[in-house]
Amino acid sequence: MWRLQTSLFGILFLIIFMEVSIIPFIWSDLRVNFFIGMIIGLIIYIPFSQGFPFVILAALVLQAFSGARIGLIPLIYIIVFLSLDVIKSLLYFENVYTQIALGFFYYIAIIGISLTFTGAAGLEEKIPYLLIGAMLTGAISPAMVYIVSRLQKIYES
Repeated sequence: MWRLQTSLFGILFLIIFMEVSIIPFIWSDLRVNFFIGMIIGLIIYIPFSQGFPFVILAALVLQAFSGARIGLIPLIYIIVFLSLDVIKSLLYFENVYTQIALGFFYYIAIIGISLTFTGAAGLEEKIPYLLIGAMLTGAISPAMVYIVSRLQKIYES
């Protein structure tokens, strides 16, 4: 269990590095959320008792790298995790197309929740960037799910 959690945190720090330095260097307005795909993978392959504490701690780490209000990022990712856990009995999450759709939908939902709580204005010119970020998040989600599944298989045996 500890080796899996350590590896997941290693991937999380790699994700943070990419989201904070590499992607803004390539295109400053683009935001891609790799953590959504990781959460989908946790829902599929990791038990709730291990996945939920990881999401809480990872969201606290992500909070440190964001400029959001204190507690907003953990609240958002806990909502994402719990809502995915509720609907996992309704949808077949192991389908790649479902993972793409969930990544896209939850990226849009996170943006909506953030705007609701922060009341940011003037996003009309950034809508194309947000839609491209949502599409890239959806495209990255199956890869993140695959990484989580490989880690779970390696450490299970």
